[in-house]
Amino acid sequence: MARLFLINPPTDETVRSPLLSFLYLGAALRKAGHEVALLDASAPFAPKDSAGIVERAMAFRPTLVGIHCKTLYVRDAYALAAAFAGLGVPLACGGPHPTVAPLEPLDHGFDYSVQGEGEETLAELCDALDGRRALHEVRSLAWRGGVSAPRGFLLDLEALPAPLDALDLFDPRWYGSKQVLSPAGLLSSRGCPAACTFCSNNVTGRRFRYRSAFSVAAEVRELRDRTGATAFSFFDDSFAVGRRRVLELCEALAPLGVHWTCTAHPAHLDLDVLAAMQGAGCAGVDIGMESADPEMLLRIGKGVTVERVLRVLSDARALGLHCMLNLMFGWPDETLSELRATVDFIRDAAPLAAAFNARGVLVPYPGTRIYDENHARFGFTRWWIREPPLRYLPFPSSWSLPEIKRAYAADVALERNFFRHPPAHLELIREGLRRKADATYARLTRPAAPGWEPRLPAAGAR
Repeated sequence: MARLFLINPPTDETVRSPLLSFLYLGAALRKAGHEVALLDASAPFAPKDSAGIVERAMAFRPTLVGIHCKTLYVRDAYALAAAFAGLGVPLACGGPHPTVAPLEPLDHGFDYSVQGEGEETLAELCDALDGRRALHEVRSLAWRGGVSAPRGFLLDLEALPAPLDALDLFDPRWYGSKQVLSPAGLLSSRGCPAACTFCSNNVTGRRFRYRSAFSVAAEVRELRDRTGATAFSFFDDSFAVGRRRVLELCEALAPLGVHWTCTAHPAHLDLDVLAAMQGAGCAGVDIGMESADPEMLLRIGKGVTVERVLRVLSDARALGLHCMLNLMFGWPDETLSELRATVDFIRDAAPLAAAFNARGVLVPYPGTRIYDENHARFGFTRWWIREPPLRYLPFPSSWSLPEIKRAYAADVALERNFFRHPPAHLELIREGLRRKADATYARLTRPAAPGWEPRLPAAGAR
């Protein structure tokens, strides 16, 4: 039996509830017979100094320490790995960044790098460290001296242990609470079949897999009964894929008396689906449009038209269902007229949308077509290592106009200017950010549906 200590490093991305990914990992490792402890150091009141984190981890006498790593916070993960140097405990790096750059963490203090969904890989790695299997048999793993074959995506989501089985691993005091906390959301599916050029969803991938309506409803019921939570989010990459599936799921959720939000591609939404979602407790839908220029929509592989988005927004408003619209700025080779189409579209969409996404200046994340096709041309190869970190300002704790404007319009990616846009472009992007902030603030001063609030992370944050 191995002993695994999981760490979400301290970053400026404040986390206010137990991490769903760590809940899944903790439950899977326990099911496989291993001991688990963890620390969410990004929680507001959790230990944040490296020495304290290392001391807590080593007190557990771990066989392995696993550190979560996103591209935006890769230096935070590498700095924490350095704090474990010389202590004799092996380190594993997992999450979005090692999935697309599996060898890089091995040059920054890590012994192992986990690619993709980690439930099975981490359990098998613990088995290998216990001497129960050979290291090269652990699929989707990189280590100093070897890379194993990929395992593919987890197909039977029903076989995964319930994430709530690991809820006791999280200390409510990390989040300023004395009571049992609930995760901010749950998953009814994994994967997204879309092929957007700016999106790196390599962890869950393009292959769409889903749970039965019965299974999801049972988890929602248990979440409500165990924690008292009646409002949450579905963290699916694309919630509304599969019309029949969505209608069956909504039918199962309708009697439970809960409110929820989700992210959905507008191509999968129509009046009947939106009505079913609302009847099942849906309070808000986060939809991605990104650009309002038809040619740009084709170039980025969005798979939707301006007319379809307006139709979805109109149908949702008629139902009283709140939609948050995601728009992004700063595409490579974007002309001023293409950019202006998106900025001007904000005025058309504002009467229909409940809010717009915060920030939204394009960041070329590794693992995306946009990064692969442009990093050498514009000179931002491995920008997360070679350039200063992108440090976004914290989001506000209260919704005042100055704070909304600061949170929405202050986008450090604009100043980085990855694609070398000229001054006229940058000024028009600033105007777009200001318009989104103004429109969102106007909406936030009006009553919202129960359980609905705008999602605040920067668009595409990894």
